[in-house]
Amino acid sequence: MVSCNKPVIMKKTLNLLSLLLIVFMSCKGDKSIMPEEEEVVKKQASVSVRAGSPFDINGRLTLLGTNIVNKNGAAIQLRGMSTHGLQYRGNCYNETSLNLLMHGWGIDILRISMYIQEGGYETDPLRFTNFVDELVEKCYKEGVYALVDFHMLDPGDPNYNTERAKVFFEHMSKKHASKGNVIYEICNEPNNKQYEVTWPIIKNYADQIVPIIRNNDPQSIIIVGTPEHASRPDLVIGNKLAFENIMYTMHFYAADKWSANHQGKRMGYVSKAIANGVPVFVTEFGTQDGWGDGANDFVMSAKWLKFMEERKISWCNWNYSDSPLTGAAWKTGTCPNGPWTDDNLKEAGKWIRTQISTPADNWTGNYLAWNWEYNLASGTGTGSSLNATSTVQVSESKVGTPGFLPYPAIGAARTVVAANAGAGFNLNNGVLAMGASNGTAPNKFSLYDIAGSSTLVNLSFKLSFNNSVSGTAILAIGGGEGNLFKGNDAYANSKQDGVFTAIRFLVGTNSSNAQYRYSDGTSYVHRSHDVDVFPRTGDLNFEVYCNNTGNPRVYQKAGASYTLPAASFHMYVNGTAVKYSGSQDIASTGELLPYMPIDAFMLSGANSTGNTLNFSVSNIKIKSLIGN
Repeated sequence: MVSCNKPVIMKKTLNLLSLLLIVFMSCKGDKSIMPEEEEVVKKQASVSVRAGSPFDINGRLTLLGTNIVNKNGAAIQLRGMSTHGLQYRGNCYNETSLNLLMHGWGIDILRISMYIQEGGYETDPLRFTNFVDELVEKCYKEGVYALVDFHMLDPGDPNYNTERAKVFFEHMSKKHASKGNVIYEICNEPNNKQYEVTWPIIKNYADQIVPIIRNNDPQSIIIVGTPEHASRPDLVIGNKLAFENIMYTMHFYAADKWSANHQGKRMGYVSKAIANGVPVFVTEFGTQDGWGDGANDFVMSAKWLKFMEERKISWCNWNYSDSPLTGAAWKTGTCPNGPWTDDNLKEAGKWIRTQISTPADNWTGNYLAWNWEYNLASGTGTGSSLNATSTVQVSESKVGTPGFLPYPAIGAARTVVAANAGAGFNLNNGVLAMGASNGTAPNKFSLYDIAGSSTLVNLSFKLSFNNSVSGTAILAIGGGEGNLFKGNDAYANSKQDGVFTAIRFLVGTNSSNAQYRYSDGTSYVHRSHDVDVFPRTGDLNFEVYCNNTGNPRVYQKAGASYTLPAASFHMYVNGTAVKYSGSQDIASTGELLPYMPIDAFMLSGANSTGNTLNFSVSNIKIKSLIGN
């Protein structure tokens, strides 16, 4: 937001020596904890978080797919307020006003908007760092989530403030990581005021700031601004940051009417982003125009709130202050001494207070068990077979455009029959029978673009080799834009984008000869497992637990807990763990970028003399896991 208010001089005494040391050490890159920060860590356990508060109930938050989930795995929505710029309305944030906001209004989250320019952090880093620290401490004590907003606005390119951001977030993430209630918003509203600021420009900035935070605080959610004043999360599709627990902003002002169906288009940007696996957080919105002024449009605002409620998109309203603009909650002159009564609330303040409290927060219900299932026995398809001809046969099925196979509810199903393959596909009673091609070009079945999947998943399916005797079958798991899943590319020993792991079966007369793919540093080769648990006869019930993050994760299976190392998978066949060198911890290939969701699956068959490799697949399911 832009404001013409003059800075308000803060009355609190600053500990200049302490803060100078913080800035000095941050600039030097020293990773040691400063004395006062060490003392905070020691005393943190003794600070009593308000019982029954949002943070007390939900704990440290994380992402599952595109949803924020609490410590128990429930998908939740946070509702709260944003401060005005601390330099403009700093005297609005005292003990009395904040207690009213946190207790009386019942906010879940406070966005702490620290402007960089416009008389903010740039002019006095020590003062504003201290102010943010005080507000974070207040949020922690009251059990409210603190959204630390690096409020860059002019210039519109966040790279202008990279060095300032490095110092600021080094301090914030080091000092407050142990709390668990802090969320970091690293650039407020990238915009085109000076020149076009595209997503790659913003991403360049984020790729420098996120690692600094992650070095000190490896788990907390980080939010990144998007182009056009944080209104285009859809432009992130296919180019997300390669880190875990990253969200992307959407800002809107309900009375804006810059074009026909202006608000509807913006809802469309959000829907498209979420459908493509981009998590969205509305860190700022108003019921007025984009200046935070003018008439309130409560009708459109209510539509937006319903839209966000249905998708569990968290939000903060602009703003909790007594600015003269209509977007401020309080009438001018209320700060700092009140009275904090209904008579002093503007219409926007009265309206948003009601929206925060109604409906009441429900932290215990709606546990997020994201499950995706491809039921081959139901849905719309165009036939029961896809046969080999003299040309390549390709059929893709997705919602609205069915192909040979029934289309999945989410994502796409694809079949490819190579030219002169000698065999094809048959679908019968929910089982897809695949004949391997008799040449090097494979027949392929793949699933991809399964939006909502995550970096930690359980993939299960049933596979049978039907007593086959000759050919090469490939099972690949991954995601992204790799042509192995989405195109006609054959499986190869060279790098193939998007592959998380793969199993090669060299099917012969006696065994399936299963081998897993790994990188030896120069190419991708294969290793045999300790024991062959992949017989050619009978059904093979697969369970694959995949962790494409940079940290170990814990999953539950049959009442027991198992730890998955970073970038690795566990595979079970008919309940038996697949192992190499005595360990079931098998490393991924590294071809799928870290922290990218696992949302693709492929089976292919080739090199089958006389088309004697015939296998079938069914019961394909993916479940996003909640890792500890």
